[in-house]
Amino acid sequence: MTHHTRTPEAFLSALTSRDFARLAECLAPSAQAHFFLPRGPEIRTGRDDIAARIEGWFAPAATFEVIGTSLEPIGSRHRLSWRFRVTHNGQPAELIEQLAFVDVAPEGIAQIDMLCSGFIPAETHATSTVFDAQALGCGDGLAQEFRRRLADLEVGDSLTVIVSDPAAKEDLPSLARMMGQSVISCQLQPDDRLAIAVEKRA
Repeated sequence: MTHHTRTPEAFLSALTSRDFARLAECLAPSAQAHFFLPRGPEIRTGRDDIAARIEGWFAPAATFEVIGTSLEPIGSRHRLSWRFRVTHNGQPAELIEQLAFVDVAPEGIAQIDMLCSGFIPAETHATSTVFDAQALGCGDGLAQEFRRRLADLEVGDSLTVIVSDPAAKEDLPSLARMMGQSVISCQLQPDDRLAIAVEKRA
């Protein structure tokens, strides 16, 4: 893996873990950022100024949940996106999504062009459903049942699949992303089964 590819991944990893010192290290010292915010455009110059601005958005959050992220090359640039659910000082939860195109130089990320949704009140009617797949596996209908159950959900609802088939760890998240859904988590349970949580986004 080249430095050119590794730096956007390191930036996204630092952001989702709220490690702003490490995030700053991913930026070139003279980096430029153009932030397109709901209140209007904003320009930040220099590693420390950019990192401090991003820290100001997310460091104060009392709770910080990563809903989804993506990273892919677009020619010589990289396209990054992230969606977070946050709360501040006991206030109702809010969602924020940002989409960034970045250029990487030998010293780190040199240019960021980012579009921000702003902090939007999270939907309060979303529901969470658990599907215990029991002995159902990826080779005998799990994918079809997963699709069917997601189709029955509203956008914003979540589905957690409890599954014993080890192949599901790769297959179900890949299928969910291919369907345009957001993989929230994939965790090993005390009984050695997997719990794969997905939020319906489309």
